[in-house]
Amino acid sequence: MNDTKGGLKGLVMGQIDTGSTAAGEKVLATAASLKRVASELRTDELSRGAASLADRGVSNLERLGSYLTKSDGERLVMDAERLGREQPWTMATSGLVLGFIGSRMLKASAARRHRESGSDISFKERM
Repeated sequence: MNDTKGGLKGLVMGQIDTGSTAAGEKVLATAASLKRVASELRTDELSRGAASLADRGVSNLERLGSYLTKSDGERLVMDAERLGREQPWTMATSGLVLGFIGSRMLKASAARRHRESGSDISFKERM
């Protein structure tokens, strides 16, 4: 049973590592896009304040993207556990927000499937 447990843990850590690397690459791509926007904003005198805000956003996105791409699954889980111990309300709030977003996405998906199926019972009547 320990071999199965270890294999499952390795599989989960591998999935976390793969997912975080992909997310990190997307964050870095977003940072590059925002950097181009900041550069364009600097050309206009009225937009220089917005450019400095964009630059700070780029810096934060680049740090997050680098962390996600360079960290393995084990480190990400350890950091999440540490954050949960040090700031439990942050973790609880994050879970609540993610749960709410997930529920809205599921409801929207169900409504779309209902419309596509052409059912005669209103979706709102069933909810």
